Amino acid sequence: MFSRSPMARKRKSPTTPRHLPASAEREQKAQGQKNTGNPSVASVQQQEETPEPRVSADTKAKRMRLFGRRTQEDVSSHKAKSNAIAVFFASVNNIGMGKNAHIFVQSAATMLEAGLPLIETLKIFQMETRGRSMRKIIQQMIEEVENGTPFWQAMENRRLFSPYDIAMVHIGEEAGNLARNMTYLAEQKEKDRQLKQKVKMAMIYPTVVLVMMFIVIMGLGLFVLPNLVQVLFALNAELPITTKIVIWISQMFSLHGKVFVPLLLVFFALFFLLMKFTPLRVVGQWMVFHIPGVGKLAREATIARFGVILGGLLQAGVPFVVALESLVEVTPTVAYKKFYAKLLEHVRVGDSFSKGFEELKQSRKLLPVSVQQLVVTGERSGSLAESLLKVASIYEKRASETAQVLPVILEPMLLLIIGGLVAFIALAIIVPIYSVVGNVGNA
Repeated sequence: MFSRSPMARKRKSPTTPRHLPASAEREQKAQGQKNTGNPSVASVQQQEETPEPRVSADTKAKRMRLFGRRTQEDVSSHKAKSNAIAVFFASVNNIGMGKNAHIFVQSAATMLEAGLPLIETLKIFQMETRGRSMRKIIQQMIEEVENGTPFWQAMENRRLFSPYDIAMVHIGEEAGNLARNMTYLAEQKEKDRQLKQKVKMAMIYPTVVLVMMFIVIMGLGLFVLPNLVQVLFALNAELPITTKIVIWISQMFSLHGKVFVPLLLVFFALFFLLMKFTPLRVVGQWMVFHIPGVGKLAREATIARFGVILGGLLQAGVPFVVALESLVEVTPTVAYKKFYAKLLEHVRVGDSFSKGFEELKQSRKLLPVSVQQLVVTGERSGSLAESLLKVASIYEKRASETAQVLPVILEPMLLLIIGGLVAFIALAIIVPIYSVVGNVGNA
């Protein structure tokens, strides 16, 4: 008659001991709420307390979505939904929009840091944007956010921002630190822009020299060599192989110059596109990494990017495996992309960084031993994010210094190339003339 009903027994909390005082009980509840508010902290504490925590499939899926990643079923459906052709055309539509994306991140970070709501921030940026394409993108983002779509999802749907950008915004939005993460992202993108600008400035001199050399060769082939070839034919002498090559080039320019020159320009343009957007980019990247000076700069910039991306994501609270996946996705260099993917496989099975570095033969070619030691030390001491950001800072400075001295490194090489070309043409023309003059003198 006086027994408790099942509902009454269910209401009683089995986890709260009866002998705890009220203050201790409140402290326990506050600690539980604190851990619940920070998923990464809660997961770390759970791993320390229990060696094999029981996590349901729903919880795993929620965590994966929290940090900007999908479950395997979501990934397969996403691949079926957005195929490679759609991604390609979306990328083509966004060509030249990188500067606008950078300005958007900077402006949004400033306005969010000032306390403006997200919708108002997007609307203000849309009014200030002049480009029609960017205004359309912002309008689509506004509509999706107003309809309840998360901000990071609206950014991802535009295919304008990198997975690193989306992951930083995602973790900031879910943790309530969107303004702080956007500010950090804006700072990193500004550093990246400055480094790219220094590289472009360093490449201006060799590019101008090569273009002028190409123009001079075209001028010689169209206007100078045809007259000299007639003189060489009139000598009726045995011509060396260098002279025959020059004569063949001259005839190509004189007979088919109007077609040959445009075709040559189209060939160089296609070669550049193939080296950038097709599997042949492996060859182009290999060539870049083996050019004196340029290869050193490319390697230092890639290592700096490794530290910035992985360290920034870990510092923001992104799980290690997910951060490494983002690094694989945003890395454009094929050799480093494959290396990071193999390193990710080792990490997924529970290996440490040190073991992964030892088992991957190409690790020392891509990451210097000093960088590996910094990363391994940070991993063992529990300060991996700080160590990676330190690596980024060191190699950003090195890349900046290399970019400043790059023209000095390339100048002798360019002079050798130009001098060799001029010497080849001069010998091809002068040698048969001196040969004929010598025969006449002997006669």
